[in-house]
Amino acid sequence: MRTAGLLVAEALAACADAVAPGVTTADLDLLAADVIGSAGAQPSFLGYYGFPAVICVSVNDEVVHGIPSDRALVAGDLVSIDCGAIVDGWHGDAAVTVPVGDVDPALLELSAATKESLWQGICAAAVGGRLGDIGAAVEDKLRKLTRATDLGDRTAKPRENSRSAERGATMVVGGLGEDGEEAE
Repeated sequence: MRTAGLLVAEALAACADAVAPGVTTADLDLLAADVIGSAGAQPSFLGYYGFPAVICVSVNDEVVHGIPSDRALVAGDLVSIDCGAIVDGWHGDAAVTVPVGDVDPALLELSAATKESLWQGICAAAVGGRLGDIGAAVEDKLRKLTRATDLGDRTAKPRENSRSAERGATMVVGGLGEDGEEAE
C-alpha cells in the first residue's frame, strides 16, 4: 500500500508542477497516466464504473470527481486533482488542491483552513476512538480558525454559480457568525 501511495504522490506532484494558465485538465490526465504507466502500475479510476480518465479534476466550485477535458486552466482558478493507482494489488488514493497563478487570497485562506482541519481530524483518529471524535476535531479547528480570521464576519448568502445558475440553482457559501454559531 505504501508503494501505491508513493506513486500517487509522485503523479500528483507532477500534475501540481504542471498546473499553469493554458494547461488543460486533459493534459494533467495524460501526465498522471504517464507517471503511473511508467511505474508499471494501473490507474485506479480508469474504467471504474465506466470512468473515462486516470484522474479526477475539479476546477473552482465544481463538485469533486470532474472528468478531464480540453478545458484550459486560467489564472485565478483553484484546481483539485484526485489520483489513484494500483501496485501489486494495493490501491493508493490521494488528492491535492493547487492554485493557478495568482488566486484570490480568500480562496487560499479557505484552502489552508481545510488542510489544517484535515490534519486535526487525522490527529484525532485513534484505535478505539469514535468517528465522531474526528468530526469534532475538524469542527473545532474550523471554529477556531473562523474566530481568528475575517471568515467569522461573513454570513452565508446564496451565490449564483456560473454553471448552476444556468440550471436555476444556487449554492450557499458562508461560515460562522461572530458568536461562533452557524450563519443562516
